Amino acid sequence: MVVGAVFEFILGNTFPFVVFGTIGAFFLTYGTTLTPFYNAAGAYTPDNPAAGAADPGFLATFAFFFLWIGFMCFIYLICSLRTNIIFFMIFLLLVPTFCCLAGSFWQAAQGNSATALTLQHAGGGLAFAACLFGWYLFLALLLASVDFPLGLPVGDLSRFIKGASEKQKAA
Repeated sequence: MVVGAVFEFILGNTFPFVVFGTIGAFFLTYGTTLTPFYNAAGAYTPDNPAAGAADPGFLATFAFFFLWIGFMCFIYLICSLRTNIIFFMIFLLLVPTFCCLAGSFWQAAQGNSATALTLQHAGGGLAFAACLFGWYLFLALLLASVDFPLGLPVGDLSRFIKGASEKQKAA
């Protein structure tokens, strides 16, 4: 996604550049945090670094990581109102996805493993649905870029919500 962000920047697509860069950096950070080599959870249990990832302090603080990316996706949800329905639906599903995952970590920190697992499954299901919309958008853009005779509708919303540049042109 970070490489895709660079290409979107080259093409001049600001919003996809910011979204791809943010989400790509999120997943790089998430993977790095959970990789034992980097010992991110070692500060919570210095005697046994492997047990740090199960420490309630680590779980509770790591939940804020998901809460923050959920907040960023909410901002992107508002910004996507000027793009298309598919982009809007992706963010509409990602906001509760990350909220469920944050709740899962908070429940795990309190020792409620059954509730944490339920929230994790709910977050995974929502993320899967968001991925389906992402693949649909990818296929629609792919078909449009090769001049395929049949196109997939993405539901252009720009005609309903005008940007500042279109309002100035009309005045």
